[in-house]
This record gives sequence, structure tokens and C-alpha cells, in this order.
Amino acid sequence: MIAEQEMMRSRYAGSMSIDLIRRHAGGGLRRIAESADITIVDGLGAHLIDAQGRMYLDLVTGYGVAALGHRHPRWVTAVTEQAQGISTSPFHNPQLATYLSQLSGIVPEGLTHTALFSGGAEAVEVAVRLAQLATGRSGILSFGSAFHGKTAGARFAGGAHEIERSRVGLEWFRCAEFPACTSHQAHNYAMCDESATLLWDDIVRREDLADIGVVIVEPVLGTAGNIPPRRRFLSELRAFCDSRGWLLIFDESLTGFGRTGYGFASQLFDVVPDILVMGKAMGAGFPLSGVAASRELWAAGLLDRASATSTSYGGNPLACAAGIAVLDVLMEPSFLEHTRRTARVLSEGLVKLATESPYVRWPRGVGLMLGFDLVDPDSGDLADGALCTRIFEGCREGGLLIAADVPRVRLNPPLTLTEQEAQQALAVLGEVLI
Repeated sequence: MIAEQEMMRSRYAGSMSIDLIRRHAGGGLRRIAESADITIVDGLGAHLIDAQGRMYLDLVTGYGVAALGHRHPRWVTAVTEQAQGISTSPFHNPQLATYLSQLSGIVPEGLTHTALFSGGAEAVEVAVRLAQLATGRSGILSFGSAFHGKTAGARFAGGAHEIERSRVGLEWFRCAEFPACTSHQAHNYAMCDESATLLWDDIVRREDLADIGVVIVEPVLGTAGNIPPRRRFLSELRAFCDSRGWLLIFDESLTGFGRTGYGFASQLFDVVPDILVMGKAMGAGFPLSGVAASRELWAAGLLDRASATSTSYGGNPLACAAGIAVLDVLMEPSFLEHTRRTARVLSEGLVKLATESPYVRWPRGVGLMLGFDLVDPDSGDLADGALCTRIFEGCREGGLLIAADVPRVRLNPPLTLTEQEAQQALAVLGEVLI
């Protein structure tokens, strides 16, 4: 009887939570939350638990944030112990010193100095500001379907928000086509040797790039559907920027901290940017982001002055404790090898699914940053909202949460996902899609 009463209370609390959120939230509710129509009250490992006590395998992870899964013991201990001391302070503290020191050992060579913030969009704004000040040019080249945040400047990157652009008139950003790799899947992406030659020819002919001083790029498009580039694109982009005196920003908010099977995508592609943006998995659930660059570049942009980039929450001891825990796990000798093995299981399963399901096309990705397209079997076009909803709900009822409420599906499981859990996810997808 007591167990039944507790369950009833939990269900009531879940229903009340949804009602209160819908009644009071501003700015538009998250689409995936509305599609799921469940209240999450707990999590453990690769699973989330709703108000009815049902467990779901989580292949969303807050779009890559919960890289260590939920309630990872090392992360919980680090944050809990720090919360018993100081949580915030503008003064020097050992947590900040330790974290900055450890971080300097894993970021790309030469990016020796990091400023810390709370969110990815905030970090992008600082990276853009740094590049504009250092070059003295305001123009920024971005790539189609990229996502770099929703702040006043960054939201126009990638050609997004055309209506807002027409009203506000911000013209910093120009857009070029992202050269997606369409001929390889995640498990054989290393074999890709494709060039983006035609892209450079198009850019050279353009007449609207005279004020460009910086290029910003996601090494793998995240929000657009976890789409990797032609393999030689980023090294060619590095050379292209060097030939024109442009700075290169890698926005590794999604690709950083093990998501691609490497510490950073810059290691996977063997390309060092001038400025590195970090976020999402950086705090594994605690808000933490950063911008890394050389000492010389910070000075050239005049952002090495006292309080030039300071924020209320950037680099607070709690965030640093969470970040240290992430690095401790990430640097375990077998951790990234485990990530790559699990990624291969999922990738090969998606390729098999694409051969058997009329709804699945273009399985793709790098590491545990995977995706595929949902299509209408009758037309071959990307699935409409009704079909996406049906498939999303089918997965949810099968105990699997994936970002399938839109046709360009993303799978960002915890990096701690086991091979058995990967097989479980594939089994549910097979039941729904075949």
C-alpha cells in the first residue's frame, strides 16, 4: 500500500510539473520535452527515470552534456565535496588553479591560456570578440546549418534566423556551404580522403568577403544532424585561413571532451585552430564552458587586461570541481578506447538498420556523435512532423529516448555507454523502424 501511495504521489508530482512549466515558462518550450511529455525525476548511468518509475536509455544526454551519464560516482563526489566548501568566489582558489593547469595539458598545442564561462553561446561570443579585436576586422565566415548559440551575434551564424536578421540588420556573418561527407559511415570515416576543392573555388570568386578576418566552424555539425565533413576539409580550411591572414575558430562545444573518440576533434583531424571554444561535456552537467587561445592572441585582442572577460560564474570552484572530475575520467587509460569500441557497435548497427528499414537513410557520424535521416518511404523525402512524432513515441514506449522528433536524427549517448546498452538501443530502433 505504501509503495502504491508513493507511486501515485510521484505521478501527481510529474503531472503537476508539466502543468506548471507550460503555465509559466517563457521563450518557447523545448520541442523534445513537449514531444516526450514525461517528467524526468532521476537518472542512473545511461538511463533516465520518469515520475512513474520507468527507465529510459538516454541517447540524448542533454544534447551531449551528460557525457559521463547520470550520477557518475566520481563526478558526484567531486561536486558534493566542493559544495560543502565554497561554491563561488572572485578570488584565486586552488580549484581554479588545478583545473586550468590540467586543461592546458589536453587542449591543442599552443592554446595555452583559457578563459572560463558558463554556457557555450557565451564562450562563442568571447571567441568572436577576441578574433574581431585581434584582426581589426568584423566580418566572420561561418558554414551552412552550423549552430553556435542564440545570443545577439552568434545566432546569425550558419545563415539562421532570416526574419530576425532582416529586422536587426546584423551583417557580421557570411555563410558558405558546409562540405558534408556523404559516402562514409562512422565506422569507416577514417578512410575518407575527400577534398572540399569546389568550396574554395566558390569562396575565391565571392565579392562579399573583403571584411572577413575570422572563420568559425563546427568540426562536425551537431544540431544539423551530427554531420561530419569531407575528411580533408578542415586541414584545407587551416591552410586557406593562413594564406589570407584569417583566424580560425573551432567551436568544439559538442565535439570536445571525448565525443569523437578523441579528446578534441582537432586531434582527429590533426588541425590546430587559433581559438578553441569548449562547452557541453566540459562540466558533464554543471554549466561550464571556455575559450582557449595563445597568450599572444589574448594580448593582441586586448583581452588580457584585468577583468576584460570576467563573468559572475566563470571559473567558480564548483564548476572547476566538476571539470576536474571530467578530465580525471577522460584521461583514464582505456576510456577513449572504450568509447571508440562502443561507437563502432552503434555505427555498424545503424548501417545494418539503413539496409533493412524503409525509414532510415544516410547513417553517419564520428565516434559517439552519430545520426541518420528519417524519410517518408513513399516519397523519399525527409519525414514530416507527424511521422517523426510517431517514431519518437515508438522509441519512447520501447524505453529509448533519442532526438528523433525531427527528421535529422542525432544520437549522443553517454561516453560511458556499454556495448550491451548499445545493442539494446539498436534492438528498440529495429522494432520501431523495421
